[in-house]
Amino acid sequence: MKEILFHASLSIISFFVVVTLFKNYVFLFIAPFYPVREKLRYIHQMNKRRRENLPAYEPLVSVIIPAWNEEVGIIKTMDSIIYNGYANTELVVVNDGSTDNSHKLISDYVKKLERKKFRSITRICYEYQENGGKGKALNKAIGLTRGDIVLTIDGDSMLKPGAIQKLIPYYLDAEIMAVVGNVEVINVASLYGLAQQFEYYFGFYNKRAHALLGAEYIFGGACASFRKSVFNRIGLFDTENKTEDIEMSMRTKVHGMKSTYAEDVVCYTEGASDLKGLVSQRIRWKKGRLDTFIKYRSLFFSTADEHNTFLSFFVLPFSLMMEVQLIFEPIAIAVLIAYSILTSEYLSLSIGLLFIALVFIAISLFHANRPRPLLTLYFPFFWPLFYMLDWVEFLSLYKSLNMIRQRKDVQWQHWQRQGINTVVVKEETS
Repeated sequence: MKEILFHASLSIISFFVVVTLFKNYVFLFIAPFYPVREKLRYIHQMNKRRRENLPAYEPLVSVIIPAWNEEVGIIKTMDSIIYNGYANTELVVVNDGSTDNSHKLISDYVKKLERKKFRSITRICYEYQENGGKGKALNKAIGLTRGDIVLTIDGDSMLKPGAIQKLIPYYLDAEIMAVVGNVEVINVASLYGLAQQFEYYFGFYNKRAHALLGAEYIFGGACASFRKSVFNRIGLFDTENKTEDIEMSMRTKVHGMKSTYAEDVVCYTEGASDLKGLVSQRIRWKKGRLDTFIKYRSLFFSTADEHNTFLSFFVLPFSLMMEVQLIFEPIAIAVLIAYSILTSEYLSLSIGLLFIALVFIAISLFHANRPRPLLTLYFPFFWPLFYMLDWVEFLSLYKSLNMIRQRKDVQWQHWQRQGINTVVVKEETS
């Protein structure tokens, strides 16, 4: 009986491994074609504008920051927008009832700029509201904007210089309604930070494949942009869903809106600095994504003309399958390693490690900022960190399912902020 259970478990593990590796290898090999497609799209749109004798495309970009207890880094965040280099920008900051020193810091800074008659950007608007959650802060900010394009950024993040200017060309295509930027974890000072940094490298490299196939469905709030007309058409952010960014992303897909990924629009963010903060963050992500999947379940296997076939029949079902797989994955990996050692059969384990090694190489050579061949040297030391993240994801999924069962919700995540080191940012941008 034990032998039957062992072989049955091994068969289940093998199924998930094969399906996962198939998906990952497909994405790995089509991702390099993403910049080619985006370049061709840009050339086509520029030729079209020249034929129609249209003026230079310089829309007003409204950058909005929802802030809650962000005294550590909010001024640096604002500066990264004010001094980003695109003049036709307005900055809208909404303080969602912060209990720290955020209000005084922001107010004093805005007054200081007004006294200096600062004019590097078109307009700066600051509003304070009673605490109502990130969704309400975003919606308040949208109501204050005047631009054709709305870019959201978190209060613990910084835009890379020139990011706004690089965002504009993606909107030359009138069919593109949303563009998600490239978020990088910076200020790494712990194993948890390093794990998140490489996780983001992997995840955002996969966005190349999603964008190429028209199936990108997660626009992270740290750096996501929309035409303002999107909100007029499908409404504002859902204030009940604590991953309002994912909910809005999925809502655009339900309405058949096209989007893409802007790898050169880089935003630096601060990752969770300890295990408690990391788990808290992932619980919010898991709970919000599962709530969103339930809300928009009609998108799964949809044959509607306005829905992307690859998204409906592959990406979304696979994402849900990965959540199911997560229930078994941490233990399954341990079993697979033990099985390989006991039987001297290392093929399955080798295929998995080969994939991680190939992604390290791909990220090292095709990194959005610049090639970083030395990243490949980290491989022998860092791949075990992904196993640690598996356990974090497993725990987060377990707690999220419990919250769904008990009909509980999550609040704004919060951990001990350290702030983004601007020296590190300058090294990244040099």
